[in-house]
Amino acid sequence: MRRMAKPTPRPRQTAADQAYAGIIDLILNHELRPGERTSVNLLAARLSLGRTPVKEAITRLQTEGLLSVVGRSGTMVNSIGRNQVEQLFPLRQLLEDFAADGAVVNVTPEQLKTLRGLLQEMKEHSSNRSDLIGSAANFIRANVAFHSLIVSAAGNPYLSRLYSQLQMHLQILTYLVQRGFDLKAAERRQREHELIARALAARNAKALKKALRDHSKTTERVILANIDASLRLSGGKQNATTYLRAGATWELYENGRAR
Repeated sequence: MRRMAKPTPRPRQTAADQAYAGIIDLILNHELRPGERTSVNLLAARLSLGRTPVKEAITRLQTEGLLSVVGRSGTMVNSIGRNQVEQLFPLRQLLEDFAADGAVVNVTPEQLKTLRGLLQEMKEHSSNRSDLIGSAANFIRANVAFHSLIVSAAGNPYLSRLYSQLQMHLQILTYLVQRGFDLKAAERRQREHELIARALAARNAKALKKALRDHSKTTERVILANIDASLRLSGGKQNATTYLRAGATWELYENGRAR
C-alpha cells in the first residue's frame, strides 16, 4: 500500500485562526453558499467558538473580499462575476511576478523542503476519488500554502499581506467552478506546480515568472470559459455579471465544460 505523505506542519492556531479556517470549511463543503446570509451568532454556534474570534475572522474575510457585512442585514458570502475575475487574476500575476525576483534570492532550504511536501500533498488530494469534496478542500489548503510560501520567500511582509488578501478568494473561486474528478486537469495542474517548484529551486527568476504566469492564465481561462458557458445556458439573462454559486455551478459543469 502506498504511504500517504504526512501533512506539512502548520503554525499553532489561535481561536480567530480556527474561526477563519472553520468559515472557509463551511464554504468549501457547500454548507455556506455564495449569496447566503449568516451572522456572528449563527457562525459561533456552528463552529462552537466564541463571538469575539468569529468577529475577528469575519473582519479578515471581509478584507479579503470573501464576506460582506451589511448593517443589520448580517454577513453574506460574496458572489463572484466575470468582472471580478478579470480584475483579480491580473493582480495576482503582478504580485507573483514581483515576488519572483526576491524569492529566487531569499528562499531557504527549509522553504524548498516545505514546497516539495506541499507538491506531494496536492498530488495525492488531486488523485483521491473516494472523497471528492474533502479532497478538493484539502487541495485548496495545500495550494494556498504553496503559492503563499513562494511569495513569502521574497522576504517582503507588505507584499505577503497584499497577496494573502486575494489568494484564498481566488482558490475558492477556482474550486467552485470545478465538478467531479478530472484526471487530465489534475495532471496538468500538477505539472504546472512542479515547473514552478523547479524554477524556484534552480533560482531562475525568468523561468519562475513564466511558470507562475502560465499557471495563472490557464486557471483564469478555465474560469472565464465556465462563466461564459453559464451565460449561454441562462440565455444571457444576467449579462456579464452572472454569479458563480456553490452547488449551482457544480450542477452546470462536468470537467470544466457545460453539460
